[in-house]
Amino acid sequence: MAESGERLLSQQELARLSQPPRADLVEALAGSPEAAVDTFRRIDRAYRNFIDGFGAWIAQTQRFVTDRYGADGLATIGSSDDAYRSTLLHGLTDEDVTGRHQPDRADHIAGLIESGDHEAALAAFDDLAASYHRIHDVERDRVASVLSQVYRAWGPDVLEESIRFAGEQTLLGWMPHDVARPAEVRVRQWAGMQKGNFADITVTETDDAFVITVHLCGTCGRQVSDGCYGDTLDLAVVAEDHPLTFGRGPAPIYRTHVSVMHFWVPMERTGVPWPVIQCPKGMDAGPCRITLYKDPAATPPEAYEFATGSG
Repeated sequence: MAESGERLLSQQELARLSQPPRADLVEALAGSPEAAVDTFRRIDRAYRNFIDGFGAWIAQTQRFVTDRYGADGLATIGSSDDAYRSTLLHGLTDEDVTGRHQPDRADHIAGLIESGDHEAALAAFDDLAASYHRIHDVERDRVASVLSQVYRAWGPDVLEESIRFAGEQTLLGWMPHDVARPAEVRVRQWAGMQKGNFADITVTETDDAFVITVHLCGTCGRQVSDGCYGDTLDLAVVAEDHPLTFGRGPAPIYRTHVSVMHFWVPMERTGVPWPVIQCPKGMDAGPCRITLYKDPAATPPEAYEFATGSG
């Protein structure tokens, strides 16, 4: 574990963590083909992992509703109207759909890198990233639509239970592994995850923590800025002063998972958040801040007083 005050990354390393994925690839292309392919595969994996995570979240929410309310309950959250509207909003193409599960798209780019055709590799990467972006946004909206239907059918308490259930089956299973890793490894992983979420980030280091400032979150932040909580998609806004909103509603439906998956359940298990995520207030679009304490167990209470209401 890092000593308090010990700096772990140079300014150059922090700048590299903050740059967009395309810049990562351009930088890697100046080195060996093997290293450039490894960098591309890492970027590709980050995009796909985020998209796959949306699908897992939807599946576990459907499982929760089926277990609780049976087939009739599942039918209650089965509307596809928002998904259709999201597809139109984000311009999803047939090529996006057919290519989503075709590994040869990424293999083709890896081949171009290995052959030294960097111009073609970057052009193909741009096309692939744009396709992932459209798929990401539609899948993200599908999650928010399912959560909206749960909330509108059964209220905030059941929504909280559903998020807790889904989190325990998915993301929260990774928590023990994550907090046990060195801080410099964690920040690289979390920065890569945010890049896979199509977010612009800046990574800084303090004596005790790494701070990832997300200038516009790729999920609820862009949903808000894209008008998904208005006439465009009419996703739900949780208005109640409820634990889902840290007692300070309203909040976009997607954002409510932060309180459950990153505060309430981790604090029940470890005594501290995982990690400290400060989202914008109300229906603001951003920015947000992720603070990764170098010693997670030593996360100071004042860092999350905004969540507990004690500050």
